[in-house]
Amino acid sequence: MNSELFMDKKCFACGPDNANGLKLNIKEYDGGVEALIELPLWTQGYHNAVHGGIICTILDEMTVWAAYLKENLKCVTGELNVRIRTSMQVNEKYKARAKVVRVKHQLVIVNAEIIDKNNSLVAQAQAKLIKISQADA
Repeated sequence: MNSELFMDKKCFACGPDNANGLKLNIKEYDGGVEALIELPLWTQGYHNAVHGGIICTILDEMTVWAAYLKENLKCVTGELNVRIRTSMQVNEKYKARAKVVRVKHQLVIVNAEIIDKNNSLVAQAQAKLIKISQADA
């Protein structure tokens, strides 16, 4: 595994310098990480519904950031299992959250979810991340 990966501000999911990106603003909270989301029309698949690939991208990004901010680990995704329970609408507010469940050797298990304004579950995921280094290394 290449441990020469580095972070910059052009990530499609979280990079503020990516004009074509989602610009997720992921923050730490007691149990994990969270981000408030309101996606524009260009993220749609079907009419006014956020594309499933965008939903998966958000969940994936949240899991990696949970490992980074809560465990000080740089990781890459090895496996991502997603369940979309209901559609996500463009131009509506949602919250994404993620928590590290377990760290064992090079494996980091993280759960993530997206909820709507009524706290109803929209989508959930479990990721198996591969630790590539300590974040400050």
